[in-house]
Amino acid sequence: MLCPKCGRTVPDGVPCPCGAPLLSSNPAVNVIKTLGSSPLFLAAAILYTASVVLGLFSSLGSSALFTELYYYGANYGLDPDIFYPLMDALESGSVVTVVVEAIPSLLMAAAMWMFYATCRSTKSGNISTAGLTVCKVLSYITVVGICLLALLLVACFVILLIAAAAGGVTTASYYDGYGYDYGYGAAASATAVIVLVAVVLVVAVALLVLLLVYQLAVIRTINRVKASALTGTPDNRVPRFLTGMLFVLGVLGGLGGLASLFTSPVSGLAALASAACMILLALCLGRYRNLMTMLLFPPVQPVYPGGPVPPYQGTPPQQPGGPYNGGTPQ
Repeated sequence: MLCPKCGRTVPDGVPCPCGAPLLSSNPAVNVIKTLGSSPLFLAAAILYTASVVLGLFSSLGSSALFTELYYYGANYGLDPDIFYPLMDALESGSVVTVVVEAIPSLLMAAAMWMFYATCRSTKSGNISTAGLTVCKVLSYITVVGICLLALLLVACFVILLIAAAAGGVTTASYYDGYGYDYGYGAAASATAVIVLVAVVLVVAVALLVLLLVYQLAVIRTINRVKASALTGTPDNRVPRFLTGMLFVLGVLGGLGGLASLFTSPVSGLAALASAACMILLALCLGRYRNLMTMLLFPPVQPVYPGGPVPPYQGTPPQQPGGPYNGGTPQ
């Protein structure tokens, strides 16, 4: 068995001399439990939970906007019997909307803590995959949402093309009969608008495809970790695209969080916590891939059929004057 802490090879089920806890007698499961209960993953879970809580506070802090609306409504003499009930309904609806939108993030945070708890548990050498299943279901929901959004953008683009083509034909037929050049200018402006919208939609669809590939990589990785946890078979197939995307998203989120600190400190702190969580998860997955690779391809120890080679007396055999380089064998 390979020690996840120091990399030393020890017999299966035997604690390592470095003091790393033996959480499972199966090497692959021991790697998962060790990394899942490591300070690295614990810090990621804490940061993600903090980002969710701070995001909730930031969203609920929009009540300041309603305070301003109450102020303007009172100053402009709006009917209190109509205005105040309407504002109360809007404020209550905004709170419900914020809580509903935060449900996926809250479930993801709960799943991370579930995985940490089962990895840290010493009551059994097995791992409960309930937390991983929750993460996979949320990823599937995200994939469906991305596909629907991409289809909506493509449909909007097709509708825009049809409307622009119909408008272009009407303008040309109307102005050509009188010989005006204004019709051609309008057609050129419509073409420029179509090209601009097309570029924006292509960029948006490309970003959605990138996010779709990222979510599919997340799902594949979760399935492989679950299979290793259930069967004990090592699997080092963690896409480098996934770890690279986590690093990129973490860096971009960190930059955005730093910029938001000046306008909205709470949302900026939430973005920074989420960015740090992504970077820590990328490091954890990279460590997982390396340890599983060492389990699949353990280092080969040299074997001497004649037993241990005694130390040479005098000059080493490879040096000038040694027995293998013109010297006299000892």
